[in-house]
Amino acid sequence: MNSVSWKQVTGWSGVAFVVTFLVMVVFAGGSGPVLADSAADVREFFEDEEAAVALSTWGAALAFLLFFLLFASGLRSLLGPADAPNEGVWSRLSFAGAVAIGGAGSAFWAVLGQEDVLAAASDETVKTLAAFDSVVFTAILPWGMAVFLLGASVVILQSEVMAKWLGWLGLLVTLLFVIGTLWPFTGDDESFLGLLVFIGFIGFLIWTLGAAISMIRSDSHSVS
Repeated sequence: MNSVSWKQVTGWSGVAFVVTFLVMVVFAGGSGPVLADSAADVREFFEDEEAAVALSTWGAALAFLLFFLLFASGLRSLLGPADAPNEGVWSRLSFAGAVAIGGAGSAFWAVLGQEDVLAAASDETVKTLAAFDSVVFTAILPWGMAVFLLGASVVILQSEVMAKWLGWLGLLVTLLFVIGTLWPFTGDDESFLGLLVFIGFIGFLIWTLGAAISMIRSDSHSVS
């Protein structure tokens, strides 16, 4: 590319991921059902927010499967040489976490958003699908994010490839996710542990934005 390098393209993909994710949450997803909600509450949410659920399903695919994986690919290329003393173990682990994030998806959310499926499903099925969605989003997805951040942060702290604060923030967010995802033992996704996961999501977005901007700025001097 003549005027824009691939490092910048992948950096801007990270920015696009953060923006798309925030738009999806604020304007499309809203605050979805939690484990304590009844089947009637779940039905009411998906009936009232049918268009928003469809939009957030599409937005999740765009954010995670395109923007985030493209950003993670660029980050892997940047971290790989810096991770040479470790034979590339940490950078590969980070990218594996990114793939896990993209694969977590929002399938159960999308299924509940289908009017015909929701109407035909029993209350037990509705509750089960809603529970699956809650567990995937707040207990499985954070583990992928934790692995992604852990691998990248170790490389950053062991090298000069990015600012050290990104490494320390990444380790802090990883710890929040590891502790927060213990919430299934309490059976309450709105407990203090669930709050740690929510704070972790915010930290993850800040980390991604910081890393993306770093990639863009570090390569701007070499672009005509």
